[in-house]
Amino acid sequence: MKETDYKVDVFTGIRPSGGLTIANVIGSVHTIVKLQSEEHIGRPMVFVADLHALTDAEPKDTQKYVIDVVKDYIVLGLNPSKNDIFVQSQIVEEIGELNLYLSRLISIAELMRVPTLKEKIKKGMSENTANALLAMYPIMMSADILLQKSKFVPVGEDQVAHVEMTRVLATKFNKRYGEVLAVPRVLSLGNPARIKSLDGNGKMSKSNPSGAILLDDPIEISLSKVKKAQTAFAKEKSDSLDSLVLIGKFVGDEQVGKEIDDIMKRHFSGENVMGTLKEVIMESLKIYLENFQKEKALIKDEDVKGILQRGSELARKNAKETIAEVRKAMSLEYV
Repeated sequence: MKETDYKVDVFTGIRPSGGLTIANVIGSVHTIVKLQSEEHIGRPMVFVADLHALTDAEPKDTQKYVIDVVKDYIVLGLNPSKNDIFVQSQIVEEIGELNLYLSRLISIAELMRVPTLKEKIKKGMSENTANALLAMYPIMMSADILLQKSKFVPVGEDQVAHVEMTRVLATKFNKRYGEVLAVPRVLSLGNPARIKSLDGNGKMSKSNPSGAILLDDPIEISLSKVKKAQTAFAKEKSDSLDSLVLIGKFVGDEQVGKEIDDIMKRHFSGENVMGTLKEVIMESLKIYLENFQKEKALIKDEDVKGILQRGSELARKNAKETIAEVRKAMSLEYV
């Protein structure tokens, strides 16, 4: 595949699920924002994955968060002048069409072996309760990537299998119909930071709000969650304590980081300093959340819609050109 066959340098998506947590910022948003500074890998294209969200949510719930999640990312550092941002459903026709053609190149058995689907089934779903769109998710993701002729797809280790499937599908298509689809490359982000719930119940998630710091929540509520957070007895370690320390260092400056390190040294030497640790973290978190909420309130819906419109025009142009090439290669003259 020639370098000139690629149209988009870096391609990544965000889900409009509403209510970002500080864990989302540390584990995902922060990583995406950093990509725009990596000039050697090129300009990112970011899409709001409102169609992907339909695997486990109603359209009315996903659509109301589209503008909001873009505001979140902009406040957190995503620069619209350095990224092309669009909404996935703005090119639903092209996604649906390529999804149809790619589905012919993979068996049901292969889909059932996708690690993320197997993981969902382990967590309580079954072949009788999981909807078919969930099983088709890797194909839809492949269509997203291939329509834009994306060069790099940044993913954590848990998503590498999806990009590998995209590479397999593109290679199969090209072998059968000619060199049409640009084969993407994995841009590995390693294992994202896993932030535990502050109440000790699994990972931090908005589905368990009692242990989650949500960026849009009243600040006093978030501070009270830190105050009640599980930690550890003197000299002992725990996942909850590790997560709390990680949050504190993320929202604080370099001086706060040194202060937290000093407190942790005292903790492991046997002092009872968890109250002091929480006070330091709460002070930095308060400033962080205040700044976030003030900046977000200044962003107008119309400005975000303008950003998305510009991004959609480019994404639609790329998608239509790719579909035209695909149809020609497949001899679909009447489509």
